[in-house]
Amino acid sequence: MKKNAIIYSLLAALFFVSCNSGSGEYDTRAVDSLDKLTETIGDLTSLSYTVNSYFVNEKGEENIKESDVYLRDSNKMFIENKGTKGDKSFWYNGEKFAYFLFNKNEYDILDAPDNTLKLIDSIHETYNIYFPAADFLYPSLTDDMIDNYDQLLYFGEEKMDDVDCFALEATNEETIVQFWILKETNLPHKMIISSKTNEDKYYEATYSNWRMNPKLPDIMFEFQPPTGSERKKFVEQN
Repeated sequence: MKKNAIIYSLLAALFFVSCNSGSGEYDTRAVDSLDKLTETIGDLTSLSYTVNSYFVNEKGEENIKESDVYLRDSNKMFIENKGTKGDKSFWYNGEKFAYFLFNKNEYDILDAPDNTLKLIDSIHETYNIYFPAADFLYPSLTDDMIDNYDQLLYFGEEKMDDVDCFALEATNEETIVQFWILKETNLPHKMIISSKTNEDKYYEATYSNWRMNPKLPDIMFEFQPPTGSERKKFVEQN
């Protein structure tokens, strides 16, 4: 697994810069909360959730998106995205990755690694595609936060959207990341990322509709091009 994958997937889309820290302040309760989150997700064989996100880039351009995510085993994924920049879906069956743009009626199918996390790293690095809430899927989440942030603080129990949560905050010279983790399930509820150097840049995501170990059939992860759609080669972004 690529070290610091969370930093690339979480922040690259936001154009924030993360600074490696040689030493810092890390509350053991915050570390424990992140560890419990990754352990909870790591123990599941399947998972589904919804992410509602709001993003403002350095130019002040706004983007709103709703994503429904379905994961099974270590090599199955299906995502539906509806947002400001158009609707699109991803399919991954352990061998192939497919991408369909509804507004353009275009798709492509690529050979893929045999593991979901490897796929996320590869597709993000090559095509700059951000997978919603992928950051929380990495077992290295806690270590990556400690490596890239000067502080990881615990603010105790807080009500967020009338839900009982544990509140955490990570900071470095460039960025502030705030987490709210559901007290009942140890799953993410909300995340806010803001820049210390550019007041326009902002990211907010709310996670809902968590289903742990749902029955997800094989056909959900198989892509069939719609009649009349056109295959168009993915364009590398770097």
